[in-house]
Amino acid sequence: MGKLSSAHRTKSPKRLTMRTIPQDVPALVKAFRILEFLRVNGKASFTEIYSQLLIPKSTAHQLLASLKSYGYVRQTAENSKYSLGFRLFELGMQTVSHLDIRAEALPFLQELMRKTKQTSHLGVLDDIDGVYLAKVESTQPIRVYSWEGKRLPLHSTAMGKVLLAWQDEEKLEDLFERIKLARFTEKTITNVQDLRKHLRLVKNQGWALDDQENEPNIRCIGAPVRSVKGEVVAAVSISGLASVIDGEQMVELRDEVIEITQQLSVQLGFK
Repeated sequence: MGKLSSAHRTKSPKRLTMRTIPQDVPALVKAFRILEFLRVNGKASFTEIYSQLLIPKSTAHQLLASLKSYGYVRQTAENSKYSLGFRLFELGMQTVSHLDIRAEALPFLQELMRKTKQTSHLGVLDDIDGVYLAKVESTQPIRVYSWEGKRLPLHSTAMGKVLLAWQDEEKLEDLFERIKLARFTEKTITNVQDLRKHLRLVKNQGWALDDQENEPNIRCIGAPVRSVKGEVVAAVSISGLASVIDGEQMVELRDEVIEITQQLSVQLGFK
């Protein structure tokens, strides 16, 4: 973020018009307004913040203290003015890195769809869910219903299993404590010990299968995408009818998924 010129600093801070959204959390809205205010103005004093935003002085003090403690705002040493913190930069860079993966992955997803004729997805782990970053639709008349941004359970999908299988033990234990192993079909794994055993198999073989565990009559095959450091940062999967992803065809499709994820990993710098 560039520095403000002296001319800019002498001007009164700009007011923001915030749209009203039903069911907002008041404290959270005030915190967001402070961050937006600092985004627009660059730097502002405590007085400017609470007076311009019409936030009670005590509330503004508490919110700024919390935002500062988490690194979302910081104070300059010379005049105690507030500005946006580096934590926001860190979060932004993480988002950009995911978007970069998406851009790099799209040609590979298109090639995978062309070879397999099945819907292809790229996804990443987001807290206790998987989330689709990119999708290339199948050309088949019967298609799997999904969209970019869709969240998916980790225990019942091929992509989710891949995103779980390569986590370290500490992260895996945390996820096991927080995810709900909901039953979606009669084949869904709903026992933690069974899931542990299954994830060891996924990691050993290098790919995952959703055998009608998330939706009846739908099979998915997924494999990991690695970064330059060798870490599993995403997963690629294909989804289609169980009657199509079956027998020898399933073996061929699995090989195509693994090959594409290996090529994408190399593209991202993995050796």
